Amino acid sequence: MPTFRHLTAVIAAAAAASSLGVAALVSAGMAGATTTDDMFVSVLADQGIQPPSTKEAVSLAADVCKMFDKGQSLYDAVGSVSTTTDLTTDDSAFFVGAAVATYCPEHDAALG
Repeated sequence: MPTFRHLTAVIAAAAAASSLGVAALVSAGMAGATTTDDMFVSVLADQGIQPPSTKEAVSLAADVCKMFDKGQSLYDAVGSVSTTTDLTTDDSAFFVGAAVATYCPEHDAALG
């Protein structure tokens, strides 16, 4: 299993990418802006992660947030995403970081 330091580096990159996307979405206002869900999937796609659908990616991101709501660990969240999607550990860590940055930033401290 990758080290905690390695996972947090991957997650930091995801959180930064997602935060930039959310900031761009907010600054663009409503006119011509994409939805937060579309932005989330776009951040994943930029990393080479292609979810089956936006709906499934957003649903899994919500599950990640619920895991942190229940006090589960970063390793639990990454493991769950990896098992559910067959993504690599690095891609799963990226997904978790992007999910938290996009949908539940109140759990940012759980990312290390």
